Amino acid sequence: MLEKIIQIIENITGFNEPDEILRADLIDDGIIDSMSFITLIYTLEHEFSIEVQPTLVPSSTWRSARAIAELVEKRLKDNA
Repeated sequence: MLEKIIQIIENITGFNEPDEILRADLIDDGIIDSMSFITLIYTLEHEFSIEVQPTLVPSSTWRSARAIAELVEKRLKDNA
C-alpha cells in the first residue's frame, strides 16, 4: 500500500523522489500544496473506492505517506 501511495503522490506532484517522499513532511516540505491536496483526496477516493472527508481526518495524517497509507488501509477494512 505504501508504494502505491508514494506512486500516487509522485504522479500528482511530479516530485519523483520516493525516498524523500517517504521521509518528508509532505506539507511543510512543499511536496503537497492546496491543489495537489485536493487532487490527492480525489485520487484516493477514486483509486480505492473509499470516501475521505478531510475535515474528519487529523491534519497530521496528510503530512506523511505512511499515515496516508494507514488511512487508506483503515477505510478499506471499514468497507469490507
